[in-house]
Amino acid sequence: MPTLHTQSLRIGRYVKGVVLGLLWKARGVRLRDRVAIEGATPDVYAAGRIALGSRILFRSRHGRSRLTAQPGARLSIGDRCFVNSGVVIDASLSIEIGAHCLLGDGCQIRDSNYHEIDEGAGVKRAPVVIGRNVWIGINAILMPGVSIGDHSVVGANAVVTQSVPPRSLVAGNPARVIREITASDAFVRT
Repeated sequence: MPTLHTQSLRIGRYVKGVVLGLLWKARGVRLRDRVAIEGATPDVYAAGRIALGSRILFRSRHGRSRLTAQPGARLSIGDRCFVNSGVVIDASLSIEIGAHCLLGDGCQIRDSNYHEIDEGAGVKRAPVVIGRNVWIGINAILMPGVSIGDHSVVGANAVVTQSVPPRSLVAGNPARVIREITASDAFVRT
């Protein structure tokens, strides 16, 4: 049976989520139904399109998270995702995150490198697609153009520069496949 303290935390997250949901809707964010907020309110910049699925939990105890959709960009987060402290999701083109994903403290997901590397090469911009039930570890960085397959895990501090097949554990800088993961289609991490 939940304690009184646990129940009051749940109620607080719910109320904060309802109020912020209304404010975000007024700023153009599409919400399927509601979000829950624990700790600091995420910064949301919606010059483009931001769509949030059902029952996403934002927990910002140790740093405010940031969601950005630049003009003309799309950012979507699927149902029942968990966004931990200090997460940065910055879309200048398109970022799509599937349902039931877990985003660890301080991870960064960006679809642009914002500066050219070689003279005359231009700025690299490419969509980022994250499948469903993906766990992205603490301080991991996903670079422009990567896709992460369903049920995969990105290790802490990994820098993902290439796409990851489904049901894979990747780690390192640059990230590489360490091993395959056993997961049925119905499996959901909690």
